[in-house]
Amino acid sequence: MKKSIALILLLSPFLLASQSTDNTVVKSQPEEVMVYLSGAQVYSKASANLKAGRQTLIFEKLSNTIDANSVQVKADADVTILSVNYELNYLKPQDYKEFKELEDSVKWYRDQVARLQISRRGHEEELSLLASNKSIGGANVGVSTVELAKMADFLRNRIQEAALKKYEIEQKERKMNERIGTLEAQMNNMRSNELKPTGEVIVQVNAAAAGQANFELAYYTTNCGWTPSYDIRVKDVNSKAIVAAKANVYQNTGQPWKNVKLSLSTGNPSRGNTKPQINPWWLSLTENPPVRTYYKKTEEYRTSRAPVAAGAVSEDAPTSLSEVVISSPREKSKTPAQFTQVVGSNTNSVFSISLPYTIESDGGDNYVEIQRYDIDAAYKHFGIPKVDPDAFLLAELLGWDKGELLPGDANVYFENNYVGKTYFDTRIADDTLSVALGRDNNVILKRKMVKELNERTSVNNTMKKVTRNFEIDVRNTRKAPIELEIEDQVPLSNNEQLVVEAVDTGKAEYNKETGKLTWRLKLQPGESTKLTFAYSVRYPKKFILNGL
Repeated sequence: MKKSIALILLLSPFLLASQSTDNTVVKSQPEEVMVYLSGAQVYSKASANLKAGRQTLIFEKLSNTIDANSVQVKADADVTILSVNYELNYLKPQDYKEFKELEDSVKWYRDQVARLQISRRGHEEELSLLASNKSIGGANVGVSTVELAKMADFLRNRIQEAALKKYEIEQKERKMNERIGTLEAQMNNMRSNELKPTGEVIVQVNAAAAGQANFELAYYTTNCGWTPSYDIRVKDVNSKAIVAAKANVYQNTGQPWKNVKLSLSTGNPSRGNTKPQINPWWLSLTENPPVRTYYKKTEEYRTSRAPVAAGAVSEDAPTSLSEVVISSPREKSKTPAQFTQVVGSNTNSVFSISLPYTIESDGGDNYVEIQRYDIDAAYKHFGIPKVDPDAFLLAELLGWDKGELLPGDANVYFENNYVGKTYFDTRIADDTLSVALGRDNNVILKRKMVKELNERTSVNNTMKKVTRNFEIDVRNTRKAPIELEIEDQVPLSNNEQLVVEAVDTGKAEYNKETGKLTWRLKLQPGESTKLTFAYSVRYPKKFILNGL
């Protein structure tokens, strides 16, 4: 007890200081937010009634992820700002609307359970009363058959009715208790994970005269940002492509952004701003360690150098494509892109949106359309039958790099149908970007090895030679002519003892460095053709050929 009194006396000066009348609590509201790829710059405004002289202002209930070095405070009156500090207040945790709603729900369910318990006990008392008063008449007085039947019917009906109601009440009570348990579990989870301290900016000011002063508060906060994504829509192969650039804005700063003027920047202050430098690069040599082998019979050690492994065939095979099909709503109304202005700087671009936005502090996704572009497109078919037997319809976007676009995932729509996802890679140097619009089953590709032309022969006593021949059947069953690009490949060798030769490239463009074969075809409706190519591989017999 003495220790508790001593602790209270020790803390009392601090408690009195925190409750000093010189401290003025100021409530500020974010009005503008510049969201970076990681983090955000928040601009808030507030007003306070000041007295003449020195005093302390506390801007309360702010984000708990503020960078203390970024806090700036300005005043429009004759006020001298003496100091600015940022602190966390653990005595005033963040107000969570969801937690209060859960708490109110639990109270309502507990009240309903109490009412059900009262009703259940009433039916239990009724059943007990009926059970203890089954006898009728006296010890020496008989009961007629008619009266006995009436009494039996009455007891049976009343007991059944009371028991049934009691059972229904018990079922409702059980379900409500289960619901209470679920809500309380959610509340406990929020208590442990989400009830966090609030941020406060403590400002020491000196006012020349008493009166109202308006303040501007600016700071950089983390736990927020935005990621780019896109919708690419193509009506048909005779139309331009429409690219809608979207921003997925998220924040979990502990302070909601209510009806703020939102701007999105392509900058990222969290990456740092230090100029890189290069240091001297020193090379050194280390002797190749010997490999020691122990022989049991002679009990001696022998030393040798590690052997160099022989090379093998490597195929530069591309990965296959996949797709997901779901429904896609049609857009008719105006989009936020019509209210967005793009401002470029020497290093970053800023998308300024004139519409007010509300972004709750829950880490959820908030999609904002920031730009919409009509891009010229050329359409063609593409296939790699070695990897995938289907042909794909491609849209080659021409001049796509005119917009302020960042790399991101893209949803692709063709003829008002969702055809899948792709990656919109804006870091490429080319001004043409290819986007797959889906598989076209009307273009048939069949690749096969011609077995009768394959060879595996011995050139001499020390060398072997393998020959591979392939055919690709192509057919256009569409009712319109198409342009089709097909790729295949010839293997490569990284060992001078392994010799690969392109015997027949079948009039394809052949890149010797990559081994890629490319055919560019124009097929009329119903037209078909056959592509052929062959290669040979020669290598020493003492080796095993891998990868072919």
